[in-house]
Amino acid sequence: MLKKTKGYLMIATAGCLWGSVGFFVKNLLDAQLPLSTIIFWRMFFAFIILFLYLYFTDKSKLKIDREILKYVIAIGLISQCLFNISYFTAIRITSIATAVTLLYTAPIFIALMARIFFRELFTTNKIIALLLCVTGCFFTVTGGSWETLQLNSSGILAGLAAGLTFGSLTILSKPIANKCHPYTIVFYSIGFGLMFYLPFSHPMILFQQGSGYIIWFYMLSLSIISTIFAYLFYIGGLSMGIEASKAGIISTIEVVVAVIVSYLFFNEQLAGWKLLGILLVIGSVITVQLDRLVSRKRNNKRKRQSLLKSKNISRQNSSN
Repeated sequence: MLKKTKGYLMIATAGCLWGSVGFFVKNLLDAQLPLSTIIFWRMFFAFIILFLYLYFTDKSKLKIDREILKYVIAIGLISQCLFNISYFTAIRITSIATAVTLLYTAPIFIALMARIFFRELFTTNKIIALLLCVTGCFFTVTGGSWETLQLNSSGILAGLAAGLTFGSLTILSKPIANKCHPYTIVFYSIGFGLMFYLPFSHPMILFQQGSGYIIWFYMLSLSIISTIFAYLFYIGGLSMGIEASKAGIISTIEVVVAVIVSYLFFNEQLAGWKLLGILLVIGSVITVQLDRLVSRKRNNKRKRQSLLKSKNISRQNSSN
């Protein structure tokens, strides 16, 4: 399997795993747990599980360079702590549909930042993919109805901040993805995120609620499946040389999985505009691959031309 193909698959897998967040969070919210408590324990269990795994399997991955440390602190502060605060603030003062719709402006922020910091080009296919992606996310989340959105200036700012801070994960992770093992990056970024988020959390509510085994199961599943594995796949995919802007688009497969999960487990409708939205998101993921296919064809054509040229030269030399 080609390295970049593997990278695309890993990022898509991360998006699918993030798509399961809604299932676990909804069940935890139904148990009357506040979001701040869920966020804290999600990061806490992910941090502890990763620490124990690395301590008993490969302690070398617990070592980190100073240069890498700057990035993981920034990821912890911006992409973990500030993202959660802004995202759930948007939910609180608007609605879930509004917050999620604004969150999926992240691919736009990623593409803009990637152009600035990594000089990634805005190709025609990439622009089309971005338009399909954002439009598809809107239709998928809202069912095509503007009435589901509760727009106000504070909510819009909080939602856009969520998109920006979530998008910063890609921008901050890419420079170190090839320099440090994904385990190390995920472990420390979650650890710093947990530390920064602690003043905003209410962890003891989990015990005050008298939580049963099923609640612990959902919380651990959220930490392992939707956090540890999702981040490992995503950063691992970035280390395969995938452009940041393309990774942002591909990861929005998350919204498709989230809607399908809601349909299967919570009897939410899956038809009309939502179905169109899913198709548009999938279309964006396919469209963003076209640049790679075009580039591969060009390279193959150049190789064939170079080969023919060398053969012609060798024939001329032999005839002389």
